[in-house]
Amino acid sequence: MLSKICRKVKELGIKIDYIEMEDNGHFGIFNDLPVILINQNLDKLDISLTILHETAHFLNGDCDKYISNHFQNDSLEYEANKYMIQVIMKMLDEQYDFTTDTNYQQIIDSLNLPYHLDGVIIDEFNSIISDKFGMSPYCETDYFYE
Repeated sequence: MLSKICRKVKELGIKIDYIEMEDNGHFGIFNDLPVILINQNLDKLDISLTILHETAHFLNGDCDKYISNHFQNDSLEYEANKYMIQVIMKMLDEQYDFTTDTNYQQIIDSLNLPYHLDGVIIDEFNSIISDKFGMSPYCETDYFYE
């Protein structure tokens, strides 16, 4: 999975460097080139997730955005996490061929992301299952209209 992610990111013209750092990763433009810096001490799964997250910042043009408060930053981070989850879930589906019997809680546990992203994982899982099996996607608001 990691090699596929790295290949796709490099096709976008983004350089990946592994360095000693406290955070998991960072995206930036250095000498007019997009670069993702990755904590060299991460395991393969965390490297994959971090590269996808930082790539989303590039694709969303986040380096060009002026951030005036933490709410804007939280929104940018949420969108980057959402992209990361969408891509990783599609890759996991390709690898494990999700079915309606797939236990999404195991996916949540294995990704070990902050709990506030569990809903994004569940939504993406439901979207994949809905598309695969021609089912109506689950929507929490359905409870209020029945």
